[in-house]
Amino acid sequence: MKKVVIGEELDKIIKKSLDILCDTVGSTLGPKGNNSIISSSSLPAFVTDDGVTLARNIESDDVCVNSVLEILKEASIRTDEIVGDGTTTALVLLKAIMSNANDLIRCGMSRYEVKKNLENEEKMIEDLIIKESFKPDDNALKNIATTSSKSEKIGETIYQVVKKIRNIAGVTITTSNKEETCVKYFKGYEFDTNLASPFFFKGTSSIKLKNPYVLVTSESIYDIEKLSNLINKSFVDKRNLLIFAADYDEDVINQVLSFNYDNDLKIYLLKNPEFGKRQYLLMSDLLEICNCKEYKNQFSYDNVGVVKEIVINKDKTYVYFDNNLAAYIEENKSNLEYINDEFDINYYERRISMLSDGLATIEVGGKTISEARENKMHYDDAIHATYSALEGVNIGAGYTYLKISSTLEDNCILKNALCVPFRQILKNAGLDVNTIEKNVTFDFKKIYNVKVDDYEGIDSPSVLDSTKVLIQSLKTAVSIANILLSTGSLIINEQIKNIDIDHDINI
Repeated sequence: MKKVVIGEELDKIIKKSLDILCDTVGSTLGPKGNNSIISSSSLPAFVTDDGVTLARNIESDDVCVNSVLEILKEASIRTDEIVGDGTTTALVLLKAIMSNANDLIRCGMSRYEVKKNLENEEKMIEDLIIKESFKPDDNALKNIATTSSKSEKIGETIYQVVKKIRNIAGVTITTSNKEETCVKYFKGYEFDTNLASPFFFKGTSSIKLKNPYVLVTSESIYDIEKLSNLINKSFVDKRNLLIFAADYDEDVINQVLSFNYDNDLKIYLLKNPEFGKRQYLLMSDLLEICNCKEYKNQFSYDNVGVVKEIVINKDKTYVYFDNNLAAYIEENKSNLEYINDEFDINYYERRISMLSDGLATIEVGGKTISEARENKMHYDDAIHATYSALEGVNIGAGYTYLKISSTLEDNCILKNALCVPFRQILKNAGLDVNTIEKNVTFDFKKIYNVKVDDYEGIDSPSVLDSTKVLIQSLKTAVSIANILLSTGSLIINEQIKNIDIDHDINI
């Protein structure tokens, strides 16, 4: 049976959903925000103050409330997907916006007019945020990382990573079973290992080739005799040979394995592990790295490349090189303008990182599994906030929203909502909100640093927010608010138990 909810009953359900989600997540905002314990049937209970993690785990037994919660979660999840931080701020803003909007609707303003005003105000405030932003120096980047992670140690680690790896696609964060966190840097190119035969490992788990010859082709190799000149050259020059192709005939594989058994110099056959366009991109990268031309049927010495070192493990193959690829990198960067799919963009950016700065893996430790998981969430927040801050930063601690609020007309819907993040940060720290707000808004020449419980001047603030995060948090909150304001009914498909099939059911 279908249940239809409209009018005041729907408004109550939306308000209840906002209270459940936004109050729970909002209590974690700021350096002295509260933690929450999350328990689920699939994982051990753990402690976190990560907004998007909390939001994803909040549900209700009330099917109507739960339906609205799923829509509201979009506010945090979408913000996290785009900028990786600011999820809690988005939900705090959302509740305040909905409260102000509903007050106006009760006073007679139409929902359409409220929505239109919200959209116009959001664009105006976005411009004001950009106007207040500035380019971060090294100290500002470190402060961003520290503020987002709520830890000076994590902030320092993230700052060092961002200085070395200029694109977030080149950074991977994982948990480890050790107490201490470590960062591993890899200056080179990696891809999934796809050896033509496991017998190439010959009892070892890793193959290391120093200055090997490399042949790259998009074709399958069916006749090893066509490459006899290359094999002879490799033998005469006393260099190992790596062939990278689409596939190999079984006879070719057996002949090469037999050759390796009888000789000290080795030939290794790798297959292209990618599919579709990515096959071509991987092959193109290897051709540039090895400084050679693609082999097509007819062998020439232009087809032979050389690299510094290749390490083939059972899972990954690592290529170390030292040639300059600046022109090729710029060509790939320009191609990014024509790519819209986020998955493909990340793949391009990771390739560019490998070809330029390399990769970094942050292995996050902790004394317990729960601590390691919580630490990883802080590292995730900090890495996204810091990379997004490269485009610009604003004074943090709710100051930027609060200052912009003071410049808006009293009839602006977002005027009061913009003050809420500032107040929530202070409230979570158990501070005198009214007194501190009066002191800050007196001349807007200082902010309150909750972490050290003191004021500091705006000329050299230690609390900063990414401009991109501030804008996206507001954008997402306004977007979800507009969806809720335009919602006039909620339809629930309910399962009815123990129904007498002889009776009709009205839908």
